[in-house]
Amino acid sequence: MPGSVAILGCGAIGGLAGFYMAQAGEPVVFIDQNAEHVKAIREKGIKVNGVYGPMQIGPQPAFTPDEVPEPLDGFVFVACKSQATEAAVQGILKYLTPTSCVVSLQNGMNEGRIAALVGPERTMGALPDYGGAYLEPGVLEAVHEGVVYVGEISGGITDRSREAGRLLGIGPNVCEVLDDIMGRVWTKHVYSSHVLVTSLVDGSVVEVLGDERVQLLGGAGVREGMKVADAAGVTIQHDEWFDPDLYRVETAEDTERLLVMYRRLAEHLGGHQRKPAPGGYQYVKKASGIHWDIVYRKRKSEAQYVSIAMEAKEYGIPVPLNDRILEMIAEIEDGKRQLGMHNITELTQDAERLGIALPLDR
Repeated sequence: MPGSVAILGCGAIGGLAGFYMAQAGEPVVFIDQNAEHVKAIREKGIKVNGVYGPMQIGPQPAFTPDEVPEPLDGFVFVACKSQATEAAVQGILKYLTPTSCVVSLQNGMNEGRIAALVGPERTMGALPDYGGAYLEPGVLEAVHEGVVYVGEISGGITDRSREAGRLLGIGPNVCEVLDDIMGRVWTKHVYSSHVLVTSLVDGSVVEVLGDERVQLLGGAGVREGMKVADAAGVTIQHDEWFDPDLYRVETAEDTERLLVMYRRLAEHLGGHQRKPAPGGYQYVKKASGIHWDIVYRKRKSEAQYVSIAMEAKEYGIPVPLNDRILEMIAEIEDGKRQLGMHNITELTQDAERLGIALPLDR
């Protein structure tokens, strides 16, 4: 069973996971292509503030991919953006051994892409539902708590998956070891449709997801995506904040029930913005990771990799609303469209024209 731990991609998700492990005394190697971030971690450590208050660990072993000094013979948690997955894994292939286990700790469906490079027997899946942000070299923000899921991509629960669950459960986040991790990955992939809709507006998650117009579009996008999961024979999973049955909307009454759920979800995701953080800390990240990349990091987001549109093509299921959402995000990233509620108005008109808007009797 793998013994050592490496984090490949030490931004919001990977950096926080590695931070909690190192804080608990686990030996962790931090690997990132951002040389300034690596230098800060190696010389000063990592500072974290946010929902759990200020925390800090001292200097840690940290390297760029071409500096790693020894084999990575245990867990390698991959937490880079989806579009960087192949390049990141290829960069550490020479360090892997037969006992290495590469775990996708990412949004999107990256397990198959990793398995193609390292072999399915050395690949696992993990899914973080906590939120964070990379602010500057050596400085991270913990935005909201959440469950982490992990499991073998072939199914079942093993000693290896239990150990990965122990590591990912260190600190404030709860980790659940699943015997169907790919079902959970598909679940988040489907409900990412409403996350993508929120990224069309420059505002906090409370303001944007709390708007009924956004909720109606997000619900229509998720309903459309569930048709792809059905075609793939995947059972979408329930959790405290996502009930797939509510998205199988057929009547106006069904829509009203879904909107009640959305109000709860907006309160959950934006709850940290409604009350002061410990010590009076002011959050920097107030919306989705897609929004964060567009507005703050000024870089291409991973929108196309977390959208159901890619899988829809594979299964021959039309998803015109999700396709249009991606087109709008690409236009924003290319400077051809501005963020704002006008995008929601335009997208609503598209949904109505296509006959895929949720029914509403008021």
